[in-house]
Amino acid sequence: MSGSLDRTQLDDLRQSCVECGLCLPNCATYLATGNEAQSPRGRLLLLGEVLDGRTDASEPSVRETFDQCLGCLACTATCPSGVSADLLAYVRRLAADADPNRRPPVRLLDRRAVLRTLRVVGSLVRGAAVRLLGAGWRGRLERTPGAGRRLARLLGTLPVDPGSDDALIAQFETLDGGGPRPAVSSHHRAPAAGLRVAVFKGCADASLMPHTSRRLQDLLRRLGCELTVPEGQDCCGALASHLESRGRTSRLRRRNRRAFTPHLGHCDHVVVAAAGCGQELKSQPGDLSDMVIDAVSLLERLAPVDLGPVPLRVAVHDPCHARHGLGVVEAPRRLLARIPGVVVLEPAEAEVCCGSAGVYGVQHPEMSAVMGRRKAEALAATGCDAVVTTNPGCLGQIADGLALVAPHIPILPLTDLVWYAARASGPRKEMS
Repeated sequence: MSGSLDRTQLDDLRQSCVECGLCLPNCATYLATGNEAQSPRGRLLLLGEVLDGRTDASEPSVRETFDQCLGCLACTATCPSGVSADLLAYVRRLAADADPNRRPPVRLLDRRAVLRTLRVVGSLVRGAAVRLLGAGWRGRLERTPGAGRRLARLLGTLPVDPGSDDALIAQFETLDGGGPRPAVSSHHRAPAAGLRVAVFKGCADASLMPHTSRRLQDLLRRLGCELTVPEGQDCCGALASHLESRGRTSRLRRRNRRAFTPHLGHCDHVVVAAAGCGQELKSQPGDLSDMVIDAVSLLERLAPVDLGPVPLRVAVHDPCHARHGLGVVEAPRRLLARIPGVVVLEPAEAEVCCGSAGVYGVQHPEMSAVMGRRKAEALAATGCDAVVTTNPGCLGQIADGLALVAPHIPILPLTDLVWYAARASGPRKEMS
């Protein structure tokens, strides 16, 4: 890992970059700024100056350049020389060590109680904004200076699930026009028998998107899974790791190992809905890592071929940790292809990060906003009726961008679309 890299290893990794520039079109910070220093190649050249003693990492401009790396892995996925993600992690660690007291309140955002409070307060404030300013409140506040614009950005990027089952159903019926549906075959594939699955709840899923989280569990039960939700589990540790809070990262990992270890011998998988959580858990040593499976990958294995029809044009956004970290790219598309009427649309710059990246939007709001808007424009340009994704942070970030460039296009959790299609296919096991 990056913490154990010595100078020789750093030099070897740095020098493996052949400066071909293939990483540039996939780097969100470079695309947002056009600044070579904000590209992977530029950061590695700057790292060389730091290691050679010609530049000080604590210099504000240097620290900011390193700190603004998203850690999205897009450059490592396209690098022909195999430049390691450990090297990029080292770059971000340099920035953290140069300013260890930066934005301490951000460190609280992996606490479920804090996130639940944000959800309640955010819902109330957003409701007030709608009543006062109308449905276009986000665009109107974007044009205000100072605090109003910052507040709008925070509210806009807060991940929000579609709400109750009735609210989700009504939203889909509105999207597809509420017209008559084609007849659905009465022949159903039998659900998988006896698949035992332990559920990793995740901070954002459990606290910010509780209805979506519960619907996923309902869907897995409908498909024949026996679920257990281990007590004592905590945040996956991704946020603490991103902030280089090494003590908290270690504590969270120990808690999750203690919570899940008694169940690992009695289950087939540990299912994780949020791509960021899945990547973090997969990166940890031990038996838990070996059991982790992305929720969409599991659904793609289990879902029947006769899901109910949902006539929608859907643009797919791949979270970076799914696409570049876990390699989950084809599974969501194969799953969507099983839903009659769904047309999958691919946006330009699919490999590029949306700018969410954990707490990146709080740490670097202006840069993140540019990325979110660019991503929203690319998705809207597909001509889609809706966008789907599999990570809460991406959902909030893109929802904010869409509110500014295409407010008529919603973004929804992909698992909610599958839940709706499964419900439309007729009863198999009762879904709440």
